[in-house]
Amino acid sequence: MPRLKASPMFWLHIPKCGTSFYNTVTHLPGMCPDLPVNLSMGDESVWGKCFETHFRALCPTLCDQKLLHCDWPPTATHQFLVDSKYEEYKGHFVGLFRQPEQRLLSAYHDDKDLFRSDPFIPACSNETMTKELSMEAEFIQRYASFETGQLVGTLINLTLADVPKAIERLEQGFAFVGLQEEWELSICLFHAKFGGPCLSVDFEDTRPSHGGKASLYDTSILNGWVDELDRPVYAKAKEIFERDLQKFGISHETCHSDK
Repeated sequence: MPRLKASPMFWLHIPKCGTSFYNTVTHLPGMCPDLPVNLSMGDESVWGKCFETHFRALCPTLCDQKLLHCDWPPTATHQFLVDSKYEEYKGHFVGLFRQPEQRLLSAYHDDKDLFRSDPFIPACSNETMTKELSMEAEFIQRYASFETGQLVGTLINLTLADVPKAIERLEQGFAFVGLQEEWELSICLFHAKFGGPCLSVDFEDTRPSHGGKASLYDTSILNGWVDELDRPVYAKAKEIFERDLQKFGISHETCHSDK
């Protein structure tokens, strides 16, 4: 079974690539047996406004750590695959990727101004933005190329020379690659690979940006800038995704019938 080979499963969560994927991973059969069926991470009556922080603290109790990696750094949602971490969990990673400029603009248009603020405002904070990052001089420099950076283990001094390493890790280290903009197909492919039925919570948007998952942002604000590092990484993710759709016979028609 692919799922057993990928255990413990390690979700590499990239900013603005689908926080809602928490629901899909944790509701796999047996993954988190103490988590009620169809309980959404977006249910503030259970998790409050800081569901990621609360879930990470409870993960070792709620979930089977032989099946799910629960060892998050205390204050970090988005982990970076330093060499030792990559080698330890190679073949166990799952992740969603997103068209790079759209990912960046999703962060820019986040409803709570989390990313545009300097300093960054934590999701569960009551703080308000006091200074806004400028797009070209500050925002792009701070939040571009996260897909490449998380794959190779750092955002510091990233160059095009890091891209082959990121692509190699994507090809060799991941048990599942999905696309944020193909959410339904990604969810169906994930279940085709690892079992379990599609649930209603799989299709919820627990952390919407302005316009939601289906929105395409106007890139003119970028003044022609493109993410030269993340674009080839995303292209490889898309190639892997489309190849697996064919391999597992997943289409909009079959996915619709499974829901």
